[in-house]
Amino acid sequence: MTAASGERSKAERGIRLAVLVILAACTLGVLHSTWAFGQKRFFTVDEYQFGHATWLVSQGSKPYVDFYEHHFPASYVLHAPLLRDDGGFPERALRLRTISFAYLALLCGVLGVATRTSTRNACAAWLAALLPLGFGFSLMSAVDYRADTFATCLWLSCLALLDANRIWRRRLVALGCGALAGLAILMTQKMLLPVALVLCVLLGRDRWRARAGGSAGDAWLVRPETVLAATAGVLVLALGIAGALGLIPAAFQATILDAFQHEAVYPEAPATLGQFVAPFWRDTWPSTLPIAVFAIGFLVSSSRGFWLVPAAAAVAAVALAVAQYPYNYVFACMLGVWCAVRGYAAAVERLPDRGRLGSLRPLLYLLPLALLPDQLGFLGRASSNEQQMNMLRKIEAWTGEDDAVIDNAGGALFRDHASYYWYHGDAHQQMFADYFERELARDYRRSQALFWIIDFRLKKLPASVHEFLRRHYISADRGLYTLGFETPRTGDEARSLAIDVIRAGDYHVHPAPDDGSEPAASGRLRIDGAWLSGGSVHLSAGEHAIVVPPHSPGMRLSLLPPAAFERQVFGERPYTPLFQYDPPESP
Repeated sequence: MTAASGERSKAERGIRLAVLVILAACTLGVLHSTWAFGQKRFFTVDEYQFGHATWLVSQGSKPYVDFYEHHFPASYVLHAPLLRDDGGFPERALRLRTISFAYLALLCGVLGVATRTSTRNACAAWLAALLPLGFGFSLMSAVDYRADTFATCLWLSCLALLDANRIWRRRLVALGCGALAGLAILMTQKMLLPVALVLCVLLGRDRWRARAGGSAGDAWLVRPETVLAATAGVLVLALGIAGALGLIPAAFQATILDAFQHEAVYPEAPATLGQFVAPFWRDTWPSTLPIAVFAIGFLVSSSRGFWLVPAAAAVAAVALAVAQYPYNYVFACMLGVWCAVRGYAAAVERLPDRGRLGSLRPLLYLLPLALLPDQLGFLGRASSNEQQMNMLRKIEAWTGEDDAVIDNAGGALFRDHASYYWYHGDAHQQMFADYFERELARDYRRSQALFWIIDFRLKKLPASVHEFLRRHYISADRGLYTLGFETPRTGDEARSLAIDVIRAGDYHVHPAPDDGSEPAASGRLRIDGAWLSGGSVHLSAGEHAIVVPPHSPGMRLSLLPPAAFERQVFGERPYTPLFQYDPPESP
């Protein structure tokens, strides 16, 4: 080795080390940004569903038997021990997001290690660890506490380890891959097709190659019997536990029969391209286009056929989904970004390694970092969960452990629901139409729920439910209603009205604000023939007659004191849609 080449080698090692340090720092930065975004982003109605189910299991309830849920149970059964009753409601709600972040961080590490093994390129490994987390479209949903996120992380980790195990060839890794595949299926039925399809194609390809005289070293699925046995073992173990708990009949009805019916009647979502993808592309095309180009280049490479199989399965799964919401794209997007990193690294390594420019080649691994501001900047347009946290604080402050809360998705999270069918999706309202029409309002009455959380699904509930809620609940804050009554302001004439009390107790009586302003002057009411002015009155369950004298301000009767009605003002819309691009609106 000449002195010049030695100096060049030393300089290249120094540059590569500097690049690795920068990439490692950026990975930590992206992880922190992901965690911070998850702690601030609004909660979707589906997150309420999974979070409430997790809390119910943590309290000893059995899924399908004690409460209705139509997903496979791993997401709320495995995490139930982590949702112990400590800390306030907001802190416990954010713990759900911390669980999601843990999955993403684990995926980050697995992708890095697997890429380092497959490419022997540390720079590519760091890029593979950080860039999939920095893709705006998928990260918007990936931070959610929902089974799709967990299944994505488990299945993509499985695939990355299967690829790396083509070099390691270790039985223990094959065992772990099978367990990950089984757990991904137990998270959500959506994983049944892609997991089964990919494993069958990989196995079939290897069998065909073996018959054609191919070498064992070319196998895509190393130690297939171990992988398949571990996958089956996890599923059989879950069935055994369900059988021991007596859950199988109800679970089969909810997760298989009802799930098929759910997909059959679920109303198709608006066109994905126009509502979701187009706005994202419009804002981020300069950074999204190169990702797509390198991903496609990697997948069509003849030597990378392994990854064409899960990519095709992901496209098929997305195409078959009835509800085209962005959370269905999390796996496809993360897989695509990871493939783009592999394609970019391969392109860099193919560049001529000559002269001084060759020693600067590691610097090219810093170029993809320029994509991050555009992608992560897209996330800044999502609404925050500030209002939702305030709602949880109020519910925690004014309810007891035995109180139920009326909601369409489990939005109280850590208080019981008011009916067995507590998740009111469009498909559920069609599948169980008789129950919603005839029984739901009765369940609400029997629950004597102190609070009701309003959301956009209320509009599709039957008129009987609307009438019950209108007669028995009054606004306590934006989106939060409480059990009680309000009397109208009167002019020169008295007004008589009847109220139907469903929960006996001491009701506070105090002036109600006029259209959001300060409370009016104190007034007097006559309840069941007795005059009352301010203070409180004990009301038994049943009908009561109220007379509002002339020139009386509006009065409020509620089990909650006036302090519970203090309004909080937030600079965003009261009901956040499932997935939002628009900036917050003024109140």
